[in-house]
Amino acid sequence: MEEQCITQWSQIVHGGFPGSVADVHAGEVRSLMALGRPFDGFVEQTKRVSPTCLVHFDRNRYSVPASFANRPVSLRIYPERIAVVAEG
Repeated sequence: MEEQCITQWSQIVHGGFPGSVADVHAGEVRSLMALGRPFDGFVEQTKRVSPTCLVHFDRNRYSVPASFANRPVSLRIYPERIAVVAEG
């Protein structure tokens, strides 16, 4: 579908500018800003690791390395995963 759309851009006359849609798009691409780093959207909560090396979140228990037992860690909660962050 994407390939068909790109092919048709060269055949469709742009309504507001001279040339085809592909010509106008090529002119705009040159003036676009470069993308920065991707957005890292998460919710962060501080939790204490239990003596049995577990972190509790949302009625679930997640295991963490034993070196973090009885220490605070940060949970980064993404829509599809949870990341445990400790010591920076």
